[in-house]
Amino acid sequence: MEIAGINVFYIVPIMVFGPMVFFVLFKAFGIGSLFSLSDEQKELQRKHRQLKSALDAETAKSARYKKPKLSAAKIIGQGFLYIPFLLAIGYFSSYPSYEFAPENTAQIKLSLTLWGERKIPCRTRTAEELKELPSNMRKAKSCSRERHPVTVTFDLDGKTVFDESASPAGLRDDGPSSFYRTFMVPAGNHELVVNIYNSDDAIPTEKFSQVIALTSGQAIALTHTAGEGIVIH
Repeated sequence: MEIAGINVFYIVPIMVFGPMVFFVLFKAFGIGSLFSLSDEQKELQRKHRQLKSALDAETAKSARYKKPKLSAAKIIGQGFLYIPFLLAIGYFSSYPSYEFAPENTAQIKLSLTLWGERKIPCRTRTAEELKELPSNMRKAKSCSRERHPVTVTFDLDGKTVFDESASPAGLRDDGPSSFYRTFMVPAGNHELVVNIYNSDDAIPTEKFSQVIALTSGQAIALTHTAGEGIVIH
């Protein structure tokens, strides 16, 4: 006789003696320990349950907490405390009044960025020198980087009001020299004369002269643009 293609002769002993064999192995050889938790794991489970209980209790406590409502008296009291601050902010936002410039005056800004002449003039390399250089460095002219300081004088209505020198910027003194100064003048016509010295020569390399009419509160700026010289904005 067969069950599911297996002879009953093999199935019956397994069903009868199999549980007995498993019980003996479970008790005698400690197979049961493979399916039970260690003391350390049990302690971790206990701590986890305690922590979860504490968190649940804290959550329930927070859910029962209600934010207290402010009474009408407290709201009115806070309003009275805020009023002085609001008045102070409103006052200082309008007073004292700020004047950009005194009445009947104008402003002249001198804002120049100038390049000094090279201390060593550029020279043309010979054909032999060019051959000795790498192909990416074969430039016809050789120029030093160091430049002269620049001096600027500014005459206003025939009087020198500005006379300063500025060294070139950069670690190798190869950058531009910068100047910035503001002058307050009465409104009206003014003669402006600017002299630029970018070398050791006593003769200015650039000169600007112009008569300009300034109205009360007007502000102009004198800047320098390569190719155009001094420009008024």
